[in-house]
Amino acid sequence: MRRSIGLALAVGVAALSCRGGVAHIGDPDASVLPSEAHLQYQGREIMALVHWGLNPYVGMEWGFGNTPPSKLTPSKLDPAQWVRAMKAAEVKSVVLVAKHHDGFCLWPSKYNKDYSMAAVPAPNTGRDIVREMSDACRREGLKFGVYLSPWDRHQRSYATPEYVDYFFSQWNEIFDNYGEICEIWLDGANGGTGWYGGVNGDKGERRSISKDYYRKPDLLALMHRKHPNAVAFGGNGEWSTTWCGNESGISPETWWCPHRGRAGNLYWMPSEVDFPLRRGWFFHANESPKSLARLIKIYFESVGRGAVMNIGVAPDTDGQVCEADVKRLAEFGEWVRDFNSVDLAKGAKATERREGDRLVVELELAASVEFNCVDMKERIAGGQRVKAFEIAVPGESSGWRIVAKGTTVGHRRLARTSSQKASRVRVTLEGIAAPQMFPIALRMAKGVAENDISAPDVYAKQDWKIVFESCPETCNAKSAIDGNYGTLWHTHPTKEGPQKPPQSFAVDCGHELLMHGFDYVPRLDGCKRGVVDAYEFHVSNDGNTWTEVSKGEFGNIEANTSKQRVTFDKPVKARYFKFTGVHSIGVNDHVALAEIDIW
Repeated sequence: MRRSIGLALAVGVAALSCRGGVAHIGDPDASVLPSEAHLQYQGREIMALVHWGLNPYVGMEWGFGNTPPSKLTPSKLDPAQWVRAMKAAEVKSVVLVAKHHDGFCLWPSKYNKDYSMAAVPAPNTGRDIVREMSDACRREGLKFGVYLSPWDRHQRSYATPEYVDYFFSQWNEIFDNYGEICEIWLDGANGGTGWYGGVNGDKGERRSISKDYYRKPDLLALMHRKHPNAVAFGGNGEWSTTWCGNESGISPETWWCPHRGRAGNLYWMPSEVDFPLRRGWFFHANESPKSLARLIKIYFESVGRGAVMNIGVAPDTDGQVCEADVKRLAEFGEWVRDFNSVDLAKGAKATERREGDRLVVELELAASVEFNCVDMKERIAGGQRVKAFEIAVPGESSGWRIVAKGTTVGHRRLARTSSQKASRVRVTLEGIAAPQMFPIALRMAKGVAENDISAPDVYAKQDWKIVFESCPETCNAKSAIDGNYGTLWHTHPTKEGPQKPPQSFAVDCGHELLMHGFDYVPRLDGCKRGVVDAYEFHVSNDGNTWTEVSKGEFGNIEANTSKQRVTFDKPVKARYFKFTGVHSIGVNDHVALAEIDIW
């Protein structure tokens, strides 16, 4: 990919200055054991996370906390339909986002009558979506869980002790009134701007919290006392699961479930791989579901790496999982069932040979079979032990030919190979302690053509030129319109100090365009510091007089660092546009982005 030497050096320096953004892969320790709740959780393998509420009606991902409940006007609201769609995808448990960061509650909470389903227009006034979802899950044989956002951008009391009491009161409502809970979700987005009950009007107010603000140990103990088979995503301690480190559907190649939590203690914390079926977590009509090929790839990079695959499902403004999403979920479920239904090693003679902490398993079949995946599972009830594996088949003349190798196994490892035809397979497993394995399976994964690539729907840029940038000596705004996601507009520090937000650049498109919105591509080099998370967008017809057409935030950009689409309230005709990075992730000391497209 083409990149100038100077810019490459700049990107390198920026990357070196970054901290975080990479998942902690755990600590090898075979003495740390999973709880019964963990064993049940990992055995489910595929789950779903459902986002629905006020946000789809105002085109937002993170509501500010001041959207009126009167906006929620679904005509066909049917949580049972959501559950049927997810069951078709081989989903075994569902977590409902009962309260997102905007604070709106999908049940008529007795602690929040004004910003909940109790306040929405007829005919949906007072409907309890938590009840309807939990009942539908039990009818369909799925486990049920709940997400209550710790951060609440609506509550006046947020960041005070009074709010934590409110938070616990709502968890008690959930724990006591909706049957068995299999998982709770504690989002990592905490503190920041919000409406906070109108304390600072529509301008918003920024509030921060202390590290121990939510009293998580107390909440985990409460959960375990009332629902002993439940786990907590983001609990960071006992009975917890933890984040894979991205929202792209990829768990790290190496993952040790023993993780250090509170006070440095080791706990069993499996990887949970959460990703949206569409681009965003909430429904937006201009987005489409991921292709079947993409979902299969995610399956191998989540379930196939010992993690739990968490599909984000977003019902639409009618209150339904839309037809395109229903179809894609069903296609994926059919593929999963087909893949897991046939074990080509069934009936094979298995010979084990142990040498200390090494286990060699040889499979001898009655006849040659064709496979492209070796399915391995540790008996994790006795701890996670395998640190490396190697798979081999007989060579053409003699000896063994290695066809796949990797690191950890854990609950399940789907080791993919090129298509192999053999009657003998050897699997060598190296452990930190003697490996304990379930029988090894051979599978054939059917190929699916990738169809994510579609014709571009953005304007060509051959006539575009930069007419203004706020720091022209060091920033190189041309990189934001060069069509190359590998180059960056980056407000590098100078000898006078950092070049903090807000920072801007303006573009002459060469002629008038009908602009429906823009695509923002954040830096994609693995560094998140400087990624723009709040913006303003102006247009002009003469390059002098500017009109604001959009402003807001990319609320989930730190977790989901991918292309974001912004749709204007109505299309505008303009020749010029100006993008301003108002705030950035990290210490807010510079801004960086890869590209801006207009559509």
